[in-house]
Amino acid sequence: MSKLLDKELCVITGAANGIGRAIAERFISEGADLIVADFDVETAKKVYEGNSQVVDILKVDATDVKDLEKIVKSVEETGRKLKAVLPIVGNGPQNPIPEITPEEFHLTMDLNVFSAFFTVQKLIPFMSSKSSIVLISSIAGFQGGKNSIVYNAAKAAVRSMARSFTGELAEKGIRANAISPGPTETQAFTDFVHGDGELRNNIISQLPIGHIGKPSEIAAVALFLASDESSYVTGAEIIADGGFTNK
Repeated sequence: MSKLLDKELCVITGAANGIGRAIAERFISEGADLIVADFDVETAKKVYEGNSQVVDILKVDATDVKDLEKIVKSVEETGRKLKAVLPIVGNGPQNPIPEITPEEFHLTMDLNVFSAFFTVQKLIPFMSSKSSIVLISSIAGFQGGKNSIVYNAAKAAVRSMARSFTGELAEKGIRANAISPGPTETQAFTDFVHGDGELRNNIISQLPIGHIGKPSEIAAVALFLASDESSYVTGAEIIADGGFTNK
């Protein structure tokens, strides 16, 4: 049985943990060759070192354009075209409006918007007419929850970028789409519930599907969007939230 990404080269940032790691592991199982990047390179090395499908493991601060050049150099050295680019870096501090500092504002925008845009921009020269860009937004990008106004705005910008990348890159045959996960079992979700079982159960009660999302379930959507299975899908947002926003 053929694999969906057999011998295809993909770049995944934020690959050491959470959704990024789940995506990388799923892509490896589908035959992809990967360049993975994360600021937490020690964890990334523990996960990926020794895997023949992992071409390079890079320590990258995705909010620093100069650091992103490490990815460019790594891709360049392969002499290959990219099948998919997935900038998964995100998150940021969450505070009520009166408490947000300029530093927190800029950090949140840099982690979510700046990092995604410049990762893609730097790698466009290595894309082909069969390349795919997969961005990670969030249902926060259209929900407007409290204490996260900057994060919500940042994720809304990521949703918008998927459409804008499509508008500008479609003539090159490059597709761009966004995934908007709902509650997902990541460190960020663990930090959000703070061990509060009642809060966790309340969230589950609002999920028609009956469970908190697994990173592997988001990875399955990413695989679809990165592969030729989604050849007629571009400029789209796939909401993977277990029905949370279906109210």
